[in-house]
Parts: sequence; structure tokens; C-alpha cells
Amino acid sequence: MYEKILYPIKFEEFSMDILKCMLNFKKVGTKEIILIHVVDVSKLPMEKYAGYDLDFVKTLTEIADKKMEKALKLISEAGLSSKKFISTGVPYREILKVAEQESVSLIISGRQRKSLLGEIFIGSNTDKIIRYGRFPVYVPKYPACFGDDFSACERYCENPFKKILYPTDWSDCAESAIKYILRLKNAVEEIVIAHIMDEKSMKLQPLEKFREFERINMEKLESLKLKLEQEGFKVKTHLSVGKPSAEIINLAKQEDITCIVMGVHGKGFIEGILWGSVSRNVVEYSDSPVLVTKGGVC
Repeated sequence: MYEKILYPIKFEEFSMDILKCMLNFKKVGTKEIILIHVVDVSKLPMEKYAGYDLDFVKTLTEIADKKMEKALKLISEAGLSSKKFISTGVPYREILKVAEQESVSLIISGRQRKSLLGEIFIGSNTDKIIRYGRFPVYVPKYPACFGDDFSACERYCENPFKKILYPTDWSDCAESAIKYILRLKNAVEEIVIAHIMDEKSMKLQPLEKFREFERINMEKLESLKLKLEQEGFKVKTHLSVGKPSAEIINLAKQEDITCIVMGVHGKGFIEGILWGSVSRNVVEYSDSPVLVTKGGVC
């Protein structure tokens, strides 16, 4: 499924650990990992009339090239093909340009550091890659969440799609994510299908109407469960009332989820997207890695 992966590498604290986790994507058909490092022009010292120092850029490029040797060796030792790109420009634009050029099947992108409050923010580049790109994006959170707890890191990295949480609001956008789950069949041990009834909306409903919504949603969950079970998956369902993003994040913790699969708009680079607040908050604050898929209408 994910034969060709693009990994923007910044050589930060957990960059190599994330790469080691990515090697396990061999289990879902990965054959090649493409590395890209972008020298961010916005962070270069600029002369008023001359622009940025080309010699300085050359030095940064040589340093990045040297650092990539270890990463490329790691990929090769895992029996995967590799390729590297080092460019100067606006990071998300360079990343999406290479993604298009190489026709990749997945981008892996995310900030691996925790904030002072213990939150892992995805970073503006990942946000823009999701916003403007047409590719599915896997946002890793391990080993950022566990740091030096290597056993916990390995447990989650060993099979990234072992236990999937699939939250749905029944939109075409959410439904489009199903095809990605179906392709992961050989790697998935269990799927948790969840629908969260927004408490703000539900509070406005009379009890009789609320019960009707509850019944309809349960029927939809059971129907989807049956469909996935017929495909050979082990499935459980979850229906609750609350704030959707918070409920999804808490459920992922309770169920020890290794990946949350969510669909967002698939509008592409020129038009751009304003991806929903629920998916954005889940990607931003979840401890679990998130696979953001494209397609459908939300």
C-alpha cells in the first residue's frame, strides 16, 4: 500500500528514532523511503540587498548531506531502497514538490518534541502539508510520548497499525478513510469504530429525538462493523456523547490505540483546505499517531 514514503527529516532529537519506526512499514508494503531536508529560507540570515549568504547555505547543505549518510545506511540495512533530496526554500512547498515529482504514496511528518505543558504540537509545516497536499499524511507521536522508555516505543513501533481507531461522523470525507483501512488488512489486529455525538448539539434536542439519534448511530456502527468483519477484521464499536476531539483522544488512550485513521478534505495545493477542527485537534493533541487521509466531502 505504502510502497514509496517521503520523510522530511530535520535531524532533531527523535528524527532517527522515527525513521527506525518507519522501517516497520515494510509490513504494509513499503519498498522505498525518500528523505528530504529543506534549508528553511525564513531562518537564514539575510543581507539587505544581497539576500541570503550562498556560502552559508552550502555549508548547511553539506552538513545535512553528511547527516543523511547514517539515515540512508539504516534504510539500506533494513532491505529498503532509498533516495535523498536537499533543497533550499519554503519547507512545505519543497516537500510537496518532491512528493508530486516522486509520486509518493505517503508522507510522514510531525514535530517530535513536547512543549513545556507536555503537549506535542504538530508544527506549521505538517499543518500545511495536510492543508495543501493531496497525499495521506502519517503524523508520528512515538517516541516523543515515551522518550527514554524504549520498551514502550518498540511496542508501538513494531506494528504501527496493530490497533486502529476509526472515528466517523458519517460524512463522505470520513467514509473515504475506509479504503485505507481495508488495504491495511494484513497488519491490523483490531479496529475500534467510534462515533461521538456532539454534546452541544445533543443538549438542544428533546429526549425523544436524542434517543432516535442514538438508535440510528448505533445501527450505523453495527452495519459498518458487520461490513468490516466480513472483510476479516476483528471489530468493536463505541458510541458516546461529548466533545468529539476530546472523546477520540481519551478513547485512543483507553484502548491503547497504535494509530488513529481520520479523513479530511482532499482539495489539493492550489485551492487549499480548512481541515476540520475535530481532526486538527486530534492530530495536534493525541498521544497516538494519526493517519490523515484525503478524499470525500466533509
